[in-house]
Amino acid sequence: MSFLSIAFLFALPLVAAPLLLHLFDRRRNETVQWGAMQFLMEASARKTSSRKLKQWLLLLLRCLAIAALILALARPLLPTGYLGGSDQGETIFVIDNSMSMSRKTGSGTMIESATQHAVDQLEKISTRDDVRILTTAPYPTWLNSGTARGDQRNRDWITEQLQSIDATEGSSDLLAALFTAVQLEHHPTQNSRRIVVLTDGQATDWRTEDEAGWQRLQSVLNEASIQTEIETVRLDDQSQRTTNGNVAVDSVTLDRTVVGSETPVTATATLRNYDIATVDGAELTWSVNDVPVHQQTIASIEGEQSAESHWNHTFDDPGIYRLSCRLDRDDDLPADNIASLIVEVVDRLPVVVVEAATDYAEMQQDSFFVQAALGWIDGQPLNDTSVYVPTLITPDELPTADLSEQRVVIIPNLTELPSDAVSRLTEFVSDGGGLWIGLGPRTNVDFFNHQLFADASGLAPRRLDQIVDAAPAGISADTDPPLDIEEDPSTDQPLRIDPFRSDHPATRHLADNAQLDLGDASIQRYYQFSSTNDDDDDRATLLRLNNGTPLAVENFVGHGRVIVQSVPLRLQWSDLARTQSFVVMVRDWIDYLAQPRATQYNLLPGQPIVVRVSKGTTNSDLASDLNTPTGFLQTPGDESIELTAQYADEGFEFRSSQTRRPGPYKLQIGLDEDGIPFQVQRSSDESDLSSLSRAAWQQIANSTTPNAWTEDRTPIASAHTDPVWPYLLLALIGLITGELVVSGIMARERFGSAGIPESSELDASHLSSFGPSGLDLTQTSIQPKSSAPMEPLEATNR
Repeated sequence: MSFLSIAFLFALPLVAAPLLLHLFDRRRNETVQWGAMQFLMEASARKTSSRKLKQWLLLLLRCLAIAALILALARPLLPTGYLGGSDQGETIFVIDNSMSMSRKTGSGTMIESATQHAVDQLEKISTRDDVRILTTAPYPTWLNSGTARGDQRNRDWITEQLQSIDATEGSSDLLAALFTAVQLEHHPTQNSRRIVVLTDGQATDWRTEDEAGWQRLQSVLNEASIQTEIETVRLDDQSQRTTNGNVAVDSVTLDRTVVGSETPVTATATLRNYDIATVDGAELTWSVNDVPVHQQTIASIEGEQSAESHWNHTFDDPGIYRLSCRLDRDDDLPADNIASLIVEVVDRLPVVVVEAATDYAEMQQDSFFVQAALGWIDGQPLNDTSVYVPTLITPDELPTADLSEQRVVIIPNLTELPSDAVSRLTEFVSDGGGLWIGLGPRTNVDFFNHQLFADASGLAPRRLDQIVDAAPAGISADTDPPLDIEEDPSTDQPLRIDPFRSDHPATRHLADNAQLDLGDASIQRYYQFSSTNDDDDDRATLLRLNNGTPLAVENFVGHGRVIVQSVPLRLQWSDLARTQSFVVMVRDWIDYLAQPRATQYNLLPGQPIVVRVSKGTTNSDLASDLNTPTGFLQTPGDESIELTAQYADEGFEFRSSQTRRPGPYKLQIGLDEDGIPFQVQRSSDESDLSSLSRAAWQQIANSTTPNAWTEDRTPIASAHTDPVWPYLLLALIGLITGELVVSGIMARERFGSAGIPESSELDASHLSSFGPSGLDLTQTSIQPKSSAPMEPLEATNR
């Protein structure tokens, strides 16, 4: 037993107060000799024992009432089960509600078969047993917070809860679900637990490759404190399946998710035939914000093969659009016939270019070729549809520049920067900005290694080693003589860029050597990075030379990205800036670097939704009250989650991590009816409807079968407790009631039941009978029954 207010127990000595008062009251009595009391002794002798018994009972009731009050104030707790209850069982329905459970059957869908089977099993459960429901997708979740008794009164409600379960677009983790069900703390009155798993037998949901996990499950099952039984119901064996096959739209991708208005983009839909038989061609429908805008026919797809479909589209106006591709085909799993992608269309993408040679002519400046690739000459755009807006600043202006609205900072030819400029760039990148650095003849190696690399804790991913001269005889006269130059021994062949050595997303278009000429760019001189681990080198390298040397490497700092290039972004040390590929490379790499700072609309399950609202927002549709803006997040399950913005730098921030379920989301801020769309991508593994093999089922059966139950197992004490003070308060009421009843009985016996007169004056008619003539005052002689001498009587005078 435990107490919530143990200090009240120090008042327990007060229980003896009625007894002490009784003893103290008896010591005050005085004995008075009164002979007339002799005649009353015999009449009261028979009542003495009964009166004493009632007096002791009254004293006991008063003591117990005080004890009950003190204990109730101390609020005692007892382990659950000590206050009564008989042995009972528990049934847990583990329902697989992954996307594969929405596949068609002869009578409906798999998820409908699962819920109906659970309803049928519910009728066979004892009315004294408890029932719980656990769904598995996208992670194990109890359908209700508590346990429901399986009696007739609750069965209708449990049936409604079961029938409300629908398949999601997520994947199941049945191993984690079994851990959750087996390790659930049991009620002390429960002596058995039955876990019923309802699944379609899809192989990917069982994680059979995790042998260590299944062994741990078997150990946990054998160590369970109550007898536990796991029953797996394979709905794929019990249901009549259709045979239309399954072709899925696995994904929809774009060249970039932040595009400019009136800029053509290419959308690619990846389709896969998960059946072994070839499927005929079908229609694809492309939609923008759920409005069909284009249809195309795809050719037949062979069994277990993939195909791609492309569509070119131009967004006219800025905004956030949901781009969807739907396959118009009747197959076994309609849920994977559509895939979506959120696209942000902007009218401007601000870029900062750090120019150290502002005194030179425009064509001699480091930033000239970068601006030309962005469509800007002499500070003016070449056309009105240009999305990229470069802003030139000097290195000295970098520490005080406002970078809050900028997406990318480009340094075409790195020079030594002020120390506070490095801190400013680190803060910018950590907040999601992009940084692109070109190394050239004015780069200070010591400054780079100490300030930018900083022992692998700075912005740069690699340490600079030295300058390598690929063609010593061809060094231009206008270049500064480098400090340390090492000649490349393989100078017989020209050193060029190899666009095929990397599959990085930022270099995807550069690998198209049929339309671009990146492979023709020659390199005369470059900076050599220090060597690192081969695996790290492959992951961090964007481009390589044909001798295997990294040309551009990448680093991740905070939420942002950094690209360091070993040649400058101008016609110096290479002719890269003269090629057609340079324009594509500049734009693609800016788009790649700008993505982290943009709002992430396409998310993975569990990745948080983050939306920032500027304090200077004047659109009343976004926030009716910018002091305390609120929003509502609509989930794929039609659930509305209220979000309250938190103060952030230069504005407010909405954040929610409740994105474990794949599908479309929408955040409505203030009075904005359209809302901001988000898309949590699903896993393509759910489209593979392959069932577990017989050997895998045998492995699962072995892991879910516990050893023989023995009664000598020591039960694990439950952490649940029941309050006792409500019962003590009821006992206190009973004790007080009993005390009043006993007191009333004793008072009636002592004083009688006649009422007390309202006046002490006697009626005159009554007084007349006691006149001198009517009152006989002659002493009456009373003969005692015994001849024994008279003994004096004692009377108590208070």
